[in-house]
Amino acid sequence: MNREEAVKVVMSMLEKNVEGLEMSEDKMGETLENLGVDSLDVMLVVMDVGEAAGVTISDDEAEALDTPEKIVEFIAKQ
Repeated sequence: MNREEAVKVVMSMLEKNVEGLEMSEDKMGETLENLGVDSLDVMLVVMDVGEAAGVTISDDEAEALDTPEKIVEFIAKQ
């Protein structure tokens, strides 16, 4: 998956799982916590992103993915 596709997947999954969140490119470097993503939402986002991107994200890997940008980088490498 290329970076552009990864950005679209991550942004759409964040908006789907976090009520009231409207993602934009300028928010990609913010922490998930600052974006209002709670721990339950993080797990839902990670599972949905992994499924949409066709990658498996372990719990240990998910802990390091604390910004949308890091999630994009992770799935783009897979």
